[in-house]
Amino acid sequence: MSVANIVVIGAGVVGTATGRGFRRHDHKVTFVDTDAAARHRAAELGFLAVEPEALDLMDVNAVFVTVSAPAGERGVDLTHLLDASRALGTALAHTTPDTFTVVVYRSTVPPGTTRKLVTVLEAASNGKAGVDFGVAYCPEYLRAGTAYEDFINPPLVSVGVVGGDELTGEIVCDLHRPFGRAVQFLGVEEAEFQKYVHNLFNAVKISFFNEMRGIASCLEIDDSDEVFRITAITAEGMWNPCYGIADLGPYGGAGLPNDAEAWLKEMERMGVRSALVEAARAVNVRLGGR
Repeated sequence: MSVANIVVIGAGVVGTATGRGFRRHDHKVTFVDTDAAARHRAAELGFLAVEPEALDLMDVNAVFVTVSAPAGERGVDLTHLLDASRALGTALAHTTPDTFTVVVYRSTVPPGTTRKLVTVLEAASNGKAGVDFGVAYCPEYLRAGTAYEDFINPPLVSVGVVGGDELTGEIVCDLHRPFGRAVQFLGVEEAEFQKYVHNLFNAVKISFFNEMRGIASCLEIDDSDEVFRITAITAEGMWNPCYGIADLGPYGGAGLPNDAEAWLKEMERMGVRSALVEAARAVNVRLGGR
């Protein structure tokens, strides 16, 4: 694809990085946002930014949906995604038959969400995904402080295409090809699940070292940062990215089960809680380990 016409729904951190990244390769990018301040920030960066009522998908190749999906009282709050999908469906209803627009969702959502959003698009547009328009889920791996740099230099691009239609896959691949990274196709639910695995692993790792830092203080260990730096070199789980991900059942051997049990007993004796190690051992026992 030479020059694409792209719409980005949501002018927050992810959306702005997405728009800037595609503009870097000379694509035309328009932002849509309900928030006037967000539209103003996009305009200051040189983008056309409009309200949802002004959304026009005529001759648009792809729409990247980057609105938030925050935690709600009963799970993920899909309000913004549902609103965006209704607006997109209405706009799709006004495109000509020769326009095939691909809707790409990027928000972090539970598996099965994208297919629910497809029903909203189809109802509002009176069209069919994979026939009249395409739908894909493409998780983002952006850090807040370096979102643009991460977008233009991704580790890889993961994509799940609803219905597996080839044209949608080709358009998504063409748009990401200039960034020089492999495109990994997954099932839609697998792609949604992978983003949660990605985020939650980072959360657990950070929490583990925070827990160890607190325990180091209880043990009067002065330089825990140096300990962690060395651990990044010695622990296979740190330097081997494939360590622990194979389906080999619970951890075993002589070392890990014994050391986890001994550590927890010692912490109990000292009156110190080691919650993540407790949780790791509980999972191992549930899987048949010790």
